[in-house]
Amino acid sequence: MRWRSHLSDLTRDMQDHIEEEIRDNIARGLPPDEARYAALRKFGNMTRHREDTRAVWIQPLLEQFAQDARYGLRTLRRNPAFTLVAIITLALGIGMNTAVFSIVNTVLIEPLPYPDPQRLVWLAEWNERFKMEAVAGPDFIDWQKQAHSFEKIASYEYVDPVIEFGGNSDQHRAVEISPEFWSISGAHPALGKLFTAAGQDEIVLSYPFFERQFGHDPRVIGKLITLQGHPVTIVGVLPKTFRFVPPVAGFPGIEPKEIDAYIPSAVSPASQIRGRNMAILNVVAKLGPNVSIDAARTEMNAIQARIARQNPNGFYNLVQLRVQPLQERLMARDRRPLLVLLTAVSFVLLIACANMANLLLARAASRQKEIAIRAAIGAGRARLLRQFLAEGVLLSLLGGVAGLALARWAIALIIRLSPQAIPRLNEVHIDTQVLLFTLGLSLTTGILFGLSPAISFSKHELHDVLKEGGRTSSAAAAGGRVRAALVAIEMALAVILLISAGLMVKSFWRMNTHPAGFDPEKISVMKVSLSGRDYATLAAQATYMDRILDRAASVPGVTAVGIENAPVRGVIGVEGQPPFSPGQAPQATYYSVSAGYLRAIGMALQKGRWVTDNERNAVAVINESFARRVFGSNDPIGRRIRTPSPQDASMATIVGVVANLRYSKLDAEPEPETYLPYRRSPFLRSVDIVVRTIGDPAAIAPAVRKQISTVDSRHPVFGVKTLEQALSESIVPRRLNLFLLGSFAFAALFMALIGIYGVIAYSVTQRTHEIGVRMTLGAQRAGVVRIVLRDGLAIAFVGVIVGLIASFGLTRWMVSMLFDVQPVDLPTFAIVTSALMLTASLAMGIPALRAALVDPMIALRYE
Repeated sequence: MRWRSHLSDLTRDMQDHIEEEIRDNIARGLPPDEARYAALRKFGNMTRHREDTRAVWIQPLLEQFAQDARYGLRTLRRNPAFTLVAIITLALGIGMNTAVFSIVNTVLIEPLPYPDPQRLVWLAEWNERFKMEAVAGPDFIDWQKQAHSFEKIASYEYVDPVIEFGGNSDQHRAVEISPEFWSISGAHPALGKLFTAAGQDEIVLSYPFFERQFGHDPRVIGKLITLQGHPVTIVGVLPKTFRFVPPVAGFPGIEPKEIDAYIPSAVSPASQIRGRNMAILNVVAKLGPNVSIDAARTEMNAIQARIARQNPNGFYNLVQLRVQPLQERLMARDRRPLLVLLTAVSFVLLIACANMANLLLARAASRQKEIAIRAAIGAGRARLLRQFLAEGVLLSLLGGVAGLALARWAIALIIRLSPQAIPRLNEVHIDTQVLLFTLGLSLTTGILFGLSPAISFSKHELHDVLKEGGRTSSAAAAGGRVRAALVAIEMALAVILLISAGLMVKSFWRMNTHPAGFDPEKISVMKVSLSGRDYATLAAQATYMDRILDRAASVPGVTAVGIENAPVRGVIGVEGQPPFSPGQAPQATYYSVSAGYLRAIGMALQKGRWVTDNERNAVAVINESFARRVFGSNDPIGRRIRTPSPQDASMATIVGVVANLRYSKLDAEPEPETYLPYRRSPFLRSVDIVVRTIGDPAAIAPAVRKQISTVDSRHPVFGVKTLEQALSESIVPRRLNLFLLGSFAFAALFMALIGIYGVIAYSVTQRTHEIGVRMTLGAQRAGVVRIVLRDGLAIAFVGVIVGLIASFGLTRWMVSMLFDVQPVDLPTFAIVTSALMLTASLAMGIPALRAALVDPMIALRYE
């Protein structure tokens, strides 16, 4: 700054003065050392003189800043409408950016809430063909024994058991963990203790579950509850701050939920008697001190190669070992969508800045004479620049405060609507980092749009404004071009956001397009799980299923009832067809279903017949994807395929083909599926009951649940919901993305329309005299409207073209967020472009009509 150069000059002057005094002392006969000492003593403390002078020079500068701030506040207070519009505009831009940054900061930047999070890694056996990862239980045991790069290796597995206590029973999300997980996560009990060995009949509760179900009662420790029909002891409760955030592996049907309980894993050295490709586990580990992840990866590859040589069964040829940081794996699915949203919301802020620059330019144009008079009486350009910056920063700080309040409300709304849409979303909050981000954002935006009027004035002589007719100077024309360019930029950014939102809307429309006969609004689903010795045999399970089907069908309003078991995945094999090469064998999902399931779910039979409840032979029905992928154009009816059921000697005859149907996850492409008679299935301990009704399924479901419970009250019905609700829950992350992107697009459209309205309205005001002349010379009102609209549409057209060109490249980053829609979807591009031009025309219509209604005599006298 200028005062620093002045201080340097002062230092040189003081040194010159001291040197002159030294020379005078030497001329008087003093030795050089004494001459220097006497000169310094006479002059005094140089540092003190510098500081006193600096204080004198800086004080006026600080006073000028304070004066600029006070003047800016008075100016804003005299223009409440302008100030309110500016604050709302900035609050939208800054608030949305703060909310999204808070999510990105918590999810992508902040470390996991565990000790030494940088040392935590994810271990998995990855199948590239099927995009699935898992770990065989025996492999986990071998890793624990042989790996030396890790301090601890732990496994976990999501389960949904039925927990019974105090006469209440329901399904809850639990995790089977190996005891090593406590050490890795640094968990300590808030009450009781943590289990320390696998296979124990003990359970540890999460704090929310303990709070919700047991009302903070510490006497719960040591009590017995029933887990899947087996008594277990509550030994501990975790603290309120503990979070279980490891990722969900790529298993079908596993969705993220809040964890209610923790159960000791059954995986132990004895589990190695199982086939190595049967167990399904998730594995996390903690690197040893000073061990790099590359070193751990090298050791694990060597161990895996040794295991593969000892077990030459082909399983290890199909998988690839993965060792990656846990936080990286946790955010593998959500990183790109979050970065896309962060980019999109930054566009909203840029539009807000462009709008503010336009507002300030228009306002500065109306203050030209005031600024010129201030310059004429001695205000320098630097002082005028500070004044504009002071007003801009004041506005941005006020907008930042309002934006912070908007961000807090938005974060609370997002968490309430979609708490499980993104890992760690419940942890999002506004902390010091977010506050600093908001402050920096506010100051940056204030400087950006605050400089625009100062730059505009710096390009012409201010004394020209004091001359007669100064309002029509070339500077005013240049300012008009700048405002038009800013509006074109706003339109381009709005086009990008609207096209992105349009692609998301079309994806949702494609997801929710149901085939004829599938009416999820009329279907409810519920679950029942069997346990205990009474249901140890397939015959006992089938008898129970028969009875609940009869009871559910007897409820008034029920038109069809069916059951399906928890699905099982397996490799497809066809009798008489050569086996697929390793790694190329397609997989199918196998369901055990009842005869009424077809009608209950609304599935369309395309060929052959459906299964019955009393099949004498092993039969199967396949879907379109199975038939197309395995048999191509050949008729599959009568062919025999392998099934996972030992009851049917692993072969069943295909008797029918059904249409593809997304009835469990809306955003999943249909995969090969096989339906088997439930009486011949060994997997009936847990089933979904599908009930089709005439009226509201939510109103009829309690009666159905009551009837089913009368069959065996020890096994209650749980998880009751409509199929529409279940399908909606399956696309929660996509719905959150659509909600946020749609909000950004709406805000961008609103601000862009305000911007183009403001520019056209200001242009009409500036051209009032010209319009009066034109009308006096015979111009018709329709011609005036066309002139105004032509100028506005030219600006909008340029912005739309630039936005379309940018969208062709930027929307490719949204591929992972789309479903059955190409990132360059021409119908969406055309609809958005047409709609935006139409709304822009409507926004320009008001000032155009106002121009056409100008009285020529008043316009000719316009100053």
